[in-house]
Amino acid sequence: MMFGLTGCITITSQGKTFLSILQAGTTRMDNHIRVALADDHPVIRLGIEATLDDISTVRRIGSVVDSTQLIALLDSQPCDMLVTDYAMPGGQYGDGLELVGFLRERYPDLGIIIITSMDKAVLIRSLLACGVDGILSKGDDMSHLRNAIQAVHSKRKYFSPRVAKMMKSLPSTNSSRLSPRELEVIKLYVGGVSINGIAEKLDRSKQTISTQKVNAMRKLGIETDADLFKYAIELGLTQKRE
Repeated sequence: MMFGLTGCITITSQGKTFLSILQAGTTRMDNHIRVALADDHPVIRLGIEATLDDISTVRRIGSVVDSTQLIALLDSQPCDMLVTDYAMPGGQYGDGLELVGFLRERYPDLGIIIITSMDKAVLIRSLLACGVDGILSKGDDMSHLRNAIQAVHSKRKYFSPRVAKMMKSLPSTNSSRLSPRELEVIKLYVGGVSINGIAEKLDRSKQTISTQKVNAMRKLGIETDADLFKYAIELGLTQKRE
């Protein structure tokens, strides 16, 4: 290894290991929480950006407007936490529960904070089942975002006041996460595909599909197909959101 006149470092093939050590050390020296933001509403996005940029422990790695841009961002650089709107249509990877399920499967260590204007107990229960780490209501002050980021970074859950109040009325249910496969089965079923049809489409046995459907309903606290379809309608799973 030698230093050139410009101050750059020239490293021979034997020095590649040393370069890797230098890069790893540089990464560890940055103690900021790397946060990505996803929201398709310009005014709201600007407000959240301002809040994030005002938190000294946070480094915002980028802001995007749909799931296509989001996955491209998360694939391009390390990220510790995502702050995202719940309803964000138009992207290749969907939005809402579909996107959360995809994120949980692809980036299992990513902290996820959802910001939503949907004040429905069924949504809160579903997001918890999908494994989100924090939920903020747009009806609450955005100052709660700072506390949410610190809590999630410390591996704790965080809910803004309106969400926390709503959670008190939720029935006690299985706390296990809804797996991406279980969510996939539910979406297809409420979309009109039979158990046999789902098994054929996903190349799984009928028994496996039935078990995944039953497990998903149990985790969501849903006992009947009628309640399942009501749940799906409330969350927009039976049709595309505009």
